[in-house]
Amino acid sequence: MNARFKNMVKLLQKLPGVGPRQAARFILALLEKDHSELRELGQAISNLKNEVRLCGECFNVSEDESCDICSDSKRDKAKLLVLEKVTDLDSIEKTGLYKGLYHVLGGAINPLDGMTPERLRFKELERRLLSLTERHRNIELIIATNPNTAGETTALYLKELFKDTLGVELTRLGRGLASGSNLEYADEITLRNALEYRK
Repeated sequence: MNARFKNMVKLLQKLPGVGPRQAARFILALLEKDHSELRELGQAISNLKNEVRLCGECFNVSEDESCDICSDSKRDKAKLLVLEKVTDLDSIEKTGLYKGLYHVLGGAINPLDGMTPERLRFKELERRLLSLTERHRNIELIIATNPNTAGETTALYLKELFKDTLGVELTRLGRGLASGSNLEYADEITLRNALEYRK
């Protein structure tokens, strides 16, 4: 295999979730594009850091210092939903059901991957909650971490961090069995959540 092709595969593998086969498929697909499309893609990647940034408040993707959600005066400033990644925020926004604010942690606590609380945006969340409680009597802090080990660890950390914070009510997204699933095949965390959040 060509040395430059191998190098491109290595570079693309640095992206999350991209393995060697997928990286090779990307490169082969790019070889099918004409030069103008490749130049456009290259220019977009080159300008990425200048044209796309993270919101200074919630850490959503933004063009300015404050994203569209944080600068929207119609959003409910007494609700703050905490999630792991920007892609999680996008999924919730697509439902059209949530009209409050967000806070993106930048991941979940997972010491094996080097993701300790110090590497996530907990300090920024504390400052933001302090600022919000000064303006609003009661804030609902909605924990929306993923239902896996790292997400559960992060949720417990958040609960412990803010359990005694005056004016902050901690809630959690409902979790449980998916429609059409079988109890026999459900894992312990799913069953525990289904019992805990039963209606």
